[in-house]
Amino acid sequence: MIHMLSDNMEITVVSGFLGAGKTTFIQEFIKQNQNSTDRKFAVLVNEFGDVPVDGDVLRKEGLEIIELPSGCICCSLRMSLPDTVDRIFHEINPDILLIEPSGIATPNSVIDAIKNCKNVEKYIIKPLICVVDASVFNELIDDFGEFYVKQIASADVVLINKIDLVDNYEIEKTERKIREINPSALTVRTSYCRFIPEGGELSNRSEKSDPDLDIFLEAVSISPVRDFTHNELKTVLQDAVNGKFGKVLRAKGFVRCEGMHLFQISGKNYRIEMWDENEKIGVTTKAVFIGNSLNKESLREVFGR
Repeated sequence: MIHMLSDNMEITVVSGFLGAGKTTFIQEFIKQNQNSTDRKFAVLVNEFGDVPVDGDVLRKEGLEIIELPSGCICCSLRMSLPDTVDRIFHEINPDILLIEPSGIATPNSVIDAIKNCKNVEKYIIKPLICVVDASVFNELIDDFGEFYVKQIASADVVLINKIDLVDNYEIEKTERKIREINPSALTVRTSYCRFIPEGGELSNRSEKSDPDLDIFLEAVSISPVRDFTHNELKTVLQDAVNGKFGKVLRAKGFVRCEGMHLFQISGKNYRIEMWDENEKIGVTTKAVFIGNSLNKESLREVFGR
């Protein structure tokens, strides 16, 4: 099918803290839209840490993926984001651009950067999505306070994700707190980010810019050389969740475990899934752990490098 050049580009920013489910939302969004439209998609990913994993996961869906260097889209990369968005419009010309900032980005700063694009008049900024992880919501509010609140307050739509991991009391408690923070946002309960937003451009968004808020996290990047058994990998990930290697907030990567596997840690939960090595998108073993007071040497020793 021939894709006609687009005169305009819709932009959806998908925010949320580390491990909330941003990449899962993008996968679901595109999967559901591709079944009903022939529009072209591109995804701009900015990961915290210098080991890109989310980009590989999204490429598996056959998407155009553009990765910005390690860092925070709203801080050191603010100058490069407008140029990158303009380049995507001219060179890839998607109908829809999904932007996934790192989990430590402030969403309004991303919107401000888009407004500095040379072709901003051709861009339609869609409702800003914020994904929150219901299983660690209260812990993150306590640990990251104003920064975490700012992500929620900036959103037009807040997805309360991973409701399958908590009871109804926790879901309702989380929903009440979100409505206190942002009473005007559409709040949606979901599991695996199964939700498709509707609505027009954000022509009435506040022009007020939020100051950048700094939070301090470490990232340990590893190139695993050892092979794991399933039980060994489960033990390592459970140890990480339990604090053996420091306070791990987020981890993800590819390891050899009777074949290539993708693992992810988010809060107190982890999962492992088989990676089909027959896919066109080949991956190498790599991992990143993000958190505080991380025991870098112990992590590298466990993974073999």
